[in-house]
Amino acid sequence: MKRNRQITFLAVCWLATLPFSSVIASQEAAYKNNEEGLIKLRARDYEGAIESLKKAHRYEPASEAIKKNLGVAYNNYGFDLMSKGDSDAAIEKYQYSLSYDPENAYTLYNLGQAYYRKQDMARAKDYLNKAHQRDPSLPGAAALLEKITAEEATERAFDTFETAHFVIAASGGVAAGDFSLIKIYLEEAYGRIGKLLNHYPRRRTAVVLYSEEDYQQLLGGRPHWTMAIFDGKVRIPVNKLKYNKDDVIKIIYHEYTHVVIHDSAGDAPVPLWLNEGTASWMEDFVAPKNRDFMRSYIEKYGFVPFASIPNDFTNINDPEIATLMYIESYLLVDYIIAREGDKGLQKILKSISAGNDVSLALLSVFKEGPEEFQKKWEQFIINSYNIKKLKYQ
Repeated sequence: MKRNRQITFLAVCWLATLPFSSVIASQEAAYKNNEEGLIKLRARDYEGAIESLKKAHRYEPASEAIKKNLGVAYNNYGFDLMSKGDSDAAIEKYQYSLSYDPENAYTLYNLGQAYYRKQDMARAKDYLNKAHQRDPSLPGAAALLEKITAEEATERAFDTFETAHFVIAASGGVAAGDFSLIKIYLEEAYGRIGKLLNHYPRRRTAVVLYSEEDYQQLLGGRPHWTMAIFDGKVRIPVNKLKYNKDDVIKIIYHEYTHVVIHDSAGDAPVPLWLNEGTASWMEDFVAPKNRDFMRSYIEKYGFVPFASIPNDFTNINDPEIATLMYIESYLLVDYIIAREGDKGLQKILKSISAGNDVSLALLSVFKEGPEEFQKKWEQFIINSYNIKKLKYQ
């Protein structure tokens, strides 16, 4: 190690005594490597971009522009790793990013998100506070800080355990026997859902087990579907085991499906109906849906055409409409699997993760446009659920 430091020192001294013509050549080399790095960065070749930008930095170590570009390259590399579920590797890249650009609010925010995913609330708050201080208008930072503060009040005294595929934080109000059962059901969901979707997340998933009191405190009086947007954690109200074990196992299967979809799709936007519909369909591993209830619900409240299903259920205040959206989402996925099987669903999700919109993804599987898809889906519902005629809202 001592020898390396001496070599570095001699190299720096030698560069400092270069003639003017060599300084110009050095600047040209820095410019060339910087431009190459930016081209690779736009192509999402993060390792290549970092390699080129590091060369540029060696030629011009004082250049603030090159440092900022290196910060962006490491940040984007971290974001890509985070979208694939690798929080630890993402954190490492974010830290490298800050070593070149310590004031970058976006990187500070991303680090806060990464630590939140790992259930490290103290570090998450620290980085989010720094991000908010650097840029108070940064989207999401204040909201996530507020969310963490609320969760901290509930989860401060939680114990944390690790299994092969999960990091589990448990409320003190969760009985040891219940905790053991949850671990079994989580690993069961990992195997069954992974097989159906042909995807197994490589990194452990954060799971938080709440007593009923803690879960209600977390909801804060809001309807349960307002937590429908997956934020990296699976939340389970364990006390429901006392009343209906199947309900708790359904929650596990439902929420873990969101984990698998998010991990497989990366940062590609999966439509909420597909996300929620697949999660609801996985509940059938535990107990099949009440088909009479779904039929009567559609007959009573009407039907929303496929193209009109919203991509955000959290703003729905009417529980009847929210329930209808979940039913229709389930029926869409039920139709996809009935026609094309598990492979069809996998192909749609893979197409979306590759950057295609849902229309193209559906077209790749069904070889038909939206109108034909809608017509055949409606006929499937009429035939499968014995509905005489669909009425629209």
